[in-house]
Amino acid sequence: MTCRLLLPAFAITAFSCAAQLPQHRDVSDLQPYKPQQHVSGTIRVYGNNYIPDLMKRWQDAFHKFQPGVTFTTNLPGTEAAMAGITSGTADISFIGREGYRAEINGFKGRFGYEPLGIEISSGSFGTPHKTFSLEVFTAASNPITGLTMDQAQAIFGCAGPGGKTIRIWGDLGLTGEMASHPIHVYGYQFDTGMAGYFNRVVLHDSGTWNADLKDFDNGRDANGEVINAGVYILKALAADPDGIAFANLQYTNSDIKQIGLAEHAGSPFVLATPETIWDHTYPLHRFSTLYINRKPGTPVDPKIKEFIRYILSREGMQAVADDGAYTPINERIAQTQRHKLD
Repeated sequence: MTCRLLLPAFAITAFSCAAQLPQHRDVSDLQPYKPQQHVSGTIRVYGNNYIPDLMKRWQDAFHKFQPGVTFTTNLPGTEAAMAGITSGTADISFIGREGYRAEINGFKGRFGYEPLGIEISSGSFGTPHKTFSLEVFTAASNPITGLTMDQAQAIFGCAGPGGKTIRIWGDLGLTGEMASHPIHVYGYQFDTGMAGYFNRVVLHDSGTWNADLKDFDNGRDANGEVINAGVYILKALAADPDGIAFANLQYTNSDIKQIGLAEHAGSPFVLATPETIWDHTYPLHRFSTLYINRKPGTPVDPKIKEFIRYILSREGMQAVADDGAYTPINERIAQTQRHKLD
């Protein structure tokens, strides 16, 4: 069995301008914000450079509930975000994706415990640069309608549960000539956030990929604008009737189709839509995160706790919906995150 942890990018030329896909906007199921206590002081926020407008919405609205709180805001980017709380120069670090294990371990190496992470959105359904969901695609002519997560692991990874591999279409029940055809696998370059999330959720953080997977990195157009690797991935898939890929719907084309995913054998296949990303019934929804330095067994600073509770409220998620880029979380997820603050 051949596996790999890394491959060079497979490059082709393509040009595309992806449009933002709609997000779920109804936040009526969330609890409204009710202060547990009145607080004051300055909160130092740091991180995700794609949320300045959203951050201002949160801060201005929170100030109406808690006029004694002021903010200092520095948003140099997600990759620098964890340095804010690790260095002690910030109270809250906002990361526009899931935290990487290396980032969390860097914090733990200094303090001896992990930072407290709070999910604050479900990523986006399909917005460039905004932690978009990942879908699985085949050629439009392929009769496959869906995969279980175990099957996806056995295709994209070195092996699935029990060491099972899926390498030809007949392994998925296809008959006729296509049954003997090898499955050609496409995806994002391994050091990207997209591949990191796919590895975490589908490959169970093993880091061992199908050795034949062709991985793509971003490119740039004639004006220097970034072309997301999803353009290249799905263009290559469109030319390969034996292919399968993970990317995002904003980069799709008429020669391919999204297939559903099921958490377990016997469960229904679920397609990614704004609603299934919001309610998390689609498995590859992603999320964005904030982190704070909270030593286990100690209370969260009251002003920080109140601000995070506001973000997780109906008003906070209405700001996410109004901003239009990320998908708000639902009350079930918000409740789980609020409990982390206790």
